[in-house]
Amino acid sequence: MNHRSEVRGQKSEVASQRSGLSGLIKLRLLFVFMVTLFGAQSTLAQKHEVAFTGGGLRVGERGFDLPQPGILRFSTGFTYELGYARRLIDAKLAALYFEVPLAGTPRTTIKTTNALSPSSYSSIFFTPGIKVKLLPGGKYSPFATLGVGLAHLREGDTTISNQPNTNRNSENDIVFAFGFGLDVKVISRLSIRGEVRDFYSDLPPFNVRALSDRQHNALISAGIVLRF
Repeated sequence: MNHRSEVRGQKSEVASQRSGLSGLIKLRLLFVFMVTLFGAQSTLAQKHEVAFTGGGLRVGERGFDLPQPGILRFSTGFTYELGYARRLIDAKLAALYFEVPLAGTPRTTIKTTNALSPSSYSSIFFTPGIKVKLLPGGKYSPFATLGVGLAHLREGDTTISNQPNTNRNSENDIVFAFGFGLDVKVISRLSIRGEVRDFYSDLPPFNVRALSDRQHNALISAGIVLRF
């Protein structure tokens, strides 16, 4: 009887251990399943992007003929850019976004022989539009943008002759924007971005009559992108 009881006890203990192992395996499988499901849902749920970038704004030389012939030369102005984008269509290989970028350059320095011209000017570009991104779920995601909006251009406080700019002007104009860039994924919700944008706007009020009515404002910038 004692021997039989001992055998039954051993069998019961083995069965209990097997049951415990089976339960542990089930828990592990459930954990893996939940992590996989959460990761998939997390990736699918990342419809929104917020980008913080900064870089240099370049403007080409501009000629003028009044009050006397001359040339306007511009320095590279450091520019801050904040952008929001929402995914509208996801076709796996490509995705379409509605994008709202805002770029501001506090100061672009001017060099010219015209003493009446401002010594600097500031600019703000707001150009909502669309963005097409290739391989949105991949590590490397190139994209292209196209938009139209408003540009606010304002003369600086002083003239080239270092006198107060008493006739300081500002203007708001239609601006067209296009560009391209690349997102490099660091982790699931964070990427590094490099991009080039061109804001095609009217000339700022320079107190001269320029030979061209519009100018290209080329922005080369880099920063981070947060997705959620």
